[in-house]
Amino acid sequence: MALSEADTRTQLIDPILHARGWTEDLIRREETLGTVEIVDGQPRRQTHGRTDYTLRVKTAAGPQPVAVAILEAKSEDKSPTYGLDQAKVYGTEAKRLNVPFVIATNGHLWTLFDRRSAKTTPIPRPMADFPTPQELRDAYEDAVRIDLTSPAAKPLAIPYRGWKNRITIP
Repeated sequence: MALSEADTRTQLIDPILHARGWTEDLIRREETLGTVEIVDGQPRRQTHGRTDYTLRVKTAAGPQPVAVAILEAKSEDKSPTYGLDQAKVYGTEAKRLNVPFVIATNGHLWTLFDRRSAKTTPIPRPMADFPTPQELRDAYEDAVRIDLTSPAAKPLAIPYRGWKNRITIP
């Protein structure tokens, strides 16, 4: 019997991510994407889905790790590309994260979609070859044309305090 998506994440994906150098402080699980709307004078997040993982890298510029990729997990019996379209939608909706890469996996194989080139990895690769934080950092820096150690990158690493501090609602 194939592992469910939840079991695939905990038994297959999490151990590989950790083995490839992704520490817990660089992984955000089930991050809700979407915008904030005002309903009856109160903020409410419009949910358009949750990413299974948002992968982040540390910078010297600030306290918040910078999001570099969204990872969509599916049960192990699915094709590794099965969740790619879903992850692409999350990537589009996650413009606030400025994430150029979306990745889909079934826990055994993974495939990457690069939003810049609109190209997908031609052949799914084994999870043992999943990109390390440094590899995705290098690809991110190339994609957005910024060195994460430069002063220009500082705004990316400072937590956004939210709309509340910037907008007064009557």
